Amino acid sequence: MFTSKQMARAAAAGLFALCAPALAIDKAGVKALIEATYPGAKVTEIEKETYRGKRIYEVDFRHDGKALEAIISLDGEIIKVQIDD
Repeated sequence: MFTSKQMARAAAAGLFALCAPALAIDKAGVKALIEATYPGAKVTEIEKETYRGKRIYEVDFRHDGKALEAIISLDGEIIKVQIDD
């Protein structure tokens, strides 16, 4: 834990943002991200899973007649998109 004096110094130095944790995205945010990235996409399923030792969202969706699967980090980064088997 940091003392309030240490946090004040870090904030004054502009370092607070560098050590602040990334905000986690929720399922509604994941759906919005897919729809913004793939206009016209229809999200069919969103599940929290583990991918390479990290918690992620696995998203099944349809776009341009294709069934796709996306891996999205909890902070909203699209890690991978592939055709869903």
